Amino acid sequence: MAITKAALAILIEQAYDVQSNNPDITPSEARKQIAEDIADAIELYVVSRTTVVTGSSVSGGAVTAIGVIE
Repeated sequence: MAITKAALAILIEQAYDVQSNNPDITPSEARKQIAEDIADAIELYVVSRTTVVTGSSVSGGAVTAIGVIE
């Protein structure tokens, strides 16, 4: 299930907070983990999002469809 923009912002902030508060991790390890956590958050935001697509049919009529991003 897709998350909201506000939830995405919270997940990104948490990714930074977790690593900022961890004295037992090197900067390079922290950067890698932050990148992975942010990528996971973006995936939750984008994948499974419902979108409306409009276009035209072969006969020239309008077509509207609802699809899910996978």
